[in-house]
Amino acid sequence: MMIPTSEPTPLDQWRERLGGRRRRAQPRPIAALGYLTDCSPVDGLIEVEKLTLVLLHDEPIRFGQCALRLAGHCGSRVPWGVRFGGHAHCRFAKDLMLQPVAGAQGYRIDLANEEMLLLGLQLERDLDRHLRFHKPLRDRPSLPKLWAGFPPEITAGITGDGPEMAAYAARIGTESKCLMERLRRDCQDMTLFPLAWVSHHWQQAVAIFADLTHFPKRQVFRLHERDDLAGFHDVAEFDFLSRSDVKRPGVRRRRAVLAAA
Repeated sequence: MMIPTSEPTPLDQWRERLGGRRRRAQPRPIAALGYLTDCSPVDGLIEVEKLTLVLLHDEPIRFGQCALRLAGHCGSRVPWGVRFGGHAHCRFAKDLMLQPVAGAQGYRIDLANEEMLLLGLQLERDLDRHLRFHKPLRDRPSLPKLWAGFPPEITAGITGDGPEMAAYAARIGTESKCLMERLRRDCQDMTLFPLAWVSHHWQQAVAIFADLTHFPKRQVFRLHERDDLAGFHDVAEFDFLSRSDVKRPGVRRRRAVLAAA
């Protein structure tokens, strides 16, 4: 008689992948990117503040040792579009090499956060697979397409402009003035237009949405140097370099004492 076997727990999967593995001495020249959401997307759309881009890469922490850094970065509205990441918008910074435990804090993952742990393990498998089988790599991280949402009563005054709109019109052979009506969409009682075309109306926008419909759930890209973790893509800026480092309480206390002195 066949005895049913239970599915391996996230901790079992971590032990199988990383348990007992020594830290890398040198960082690998690649990184992996996935995402988590605070709620379910509607028609593939989610407000940028509720989207967390999750990056995994090797980060030197001391001579001859690397952390397997798993960091989550959310988005925020800025005058020129959207910024993903930056010091104020790093939601977590973990070390996947540290065994997860219940109630963990700091760089260790809490076992209660299974979604974070499973995504980290998936990203780690992707890194390993791309190196082992020499799979094609992106030259830079891909970011989701962005939409600006406006109240329907003001959409008549929203005009499109910018090099992104002109380039798209030239590529498909359509006049720019026809594109706004052609690509507009409705969601959550708002009228949406591509953010790159209407970023000059950013103060009138009710919300900015990321479109996850065709955005890859996970991607792997080249990482020649740390500066590759920051840059621009149309009206979106990404800064995966800056993060709120998790310090030991003792370190914080010592710094506070020194400051007081």
